[in-house]
Amino acid sequence: MKSVRNLASTVLAVMGLAGACWSQGMMRPPNIPGEFKPVVGSGAQYQLTDKKGTTHEWAWAVVGKETVDGQDAYWLEMRSTTPQGPMVMKELMAVEGGTPDIKRMIMQAPNRPPMEMPVDMMHMAMQRGQQMATGSSHGMGEVVGSETVTVPAGTFDAQHYRSTDNGRTADVWASTKVSPYGLVKMTSSDGSSMVLEKLLDHETSQITQEPQKMNFPMPGRPQ
Repeated sequence: MKSVRNLASTVLAVMGLAGACWSQGMMRPPNIPGEFKPVVGSGAQYQLTDKKGTTHEWAWAVVGKETVDGQDAYWLEMRSTTPQGPMVMKELMAVEGGTPDIKRMIMQAPNRPPMEMPVDMMHMAMQRGQQMATGSSHGMGEVVGSETVTVPAGTFDAQHYRSTDNGRTADVWASTKVSPYGLVKMTSSDGSSMVLEKLLDHETSQITQEPQKMNFPMPGRPQ
């Protein structure tokens, strides 16, 4: 489970950086503690509600697979709705060997061409996100039991987990029928939630243009 939690933390760290880069309309989803099980072409679309009651859609889709340095690497695409239009980001992640390694990351903001982030920026994002996550993530939590849960995507036989962190309780319902993280439903005592709207299949990348390179100086790098 440690490698699973590390993978989720890495994904969310990069999403947090993307949120700062894209726009104030980007809402980062809750921490996803589930196990990453990529199936190319599969995905899941969710409705996210924050503690203020604001909702928007979020989706994951596994849109490709490559071999990088002898490892299997998957293109995980993340899609979000914002007031300006759809945001799309995809990461090429090697998932073998216990430690996730993001090889490439491409973002596309509304009405703009896709941009590929430099490796240095990705590494900074991962380090920062892992520092922020230290002591605040408890994985799936304790098993409450097996339950049948109904969401807009249908009815699922799910495992119910509960965890408490910094005084906040989170309940997660997970199913092996849902890729890539197994998440069916998640609720928090602060009023936020994440609910599966529909399963995705035969998905391909929504980023179809050749990405431009984001070339700008990074702190500490010689000019």
